[in-house]
Amino acid sequence: MQVDYISLSAGQLIIATSLILICGIISVALQLDLERRLLIASIRTVVQLLLIGLVLRWIFAHEAWYFILGLLVIMTLIAGTAAVQRVGRRYQGMMLDSIVSMWASSWLMGSVALYGVVQVKHWYSPPPQYAIPLLGMILGNTLNGIALGLDRLGEELATKRDQVETLLALGATRWEA
Repeated sequence: MQVDYISLSAGQLIIATSLILICGIISVALQLDLERRLLIASIRTVVQLLLIGLVLRWIFAHEAWYFILGLLVIMTLIAGTAAVQRVGRRYQGMMLDSIVSMWASSWLMGSVALYGVVQVKHWYSPPPQYAIPLLGMILGNTLNGIALGLDRLGEELATKRDQVETLLALGATRWEA
């Protein structure tokens, strides 16, 4: 399959780099001490983008729906795991809950975006470059929502522990409590 790419010029790369440099200059001027973290984050971003570019190039070259589906599943698993890692208080089964929530919500919205908005014929061919970035953007937003929801649940249960235990002692089910 022939995929059309948008090439970035040296000028466009200079503009993008200058934005990072401006942030570094502001950090130095305001004595925020963020320059090192900004440099490391910038290098990580470039390396991650290069690596994902190689993976996507390989996947697009094979034109097989199962490669694309595999990447989408891996992306969903990583997002579900990352949501749990952002939560302070954890409970047994939180990882599974997070992954199922991530999968159900993001794949439903991804389907609406692909078939309702972009109106692709098949999500996997040609071109699969719609499904992967759309699901990636949706997963990013869903990750934040699920992490916030899980964090709020944990905090509420911790602060109202005595009320929950009282209800359980009086015979309420765990869902009622």
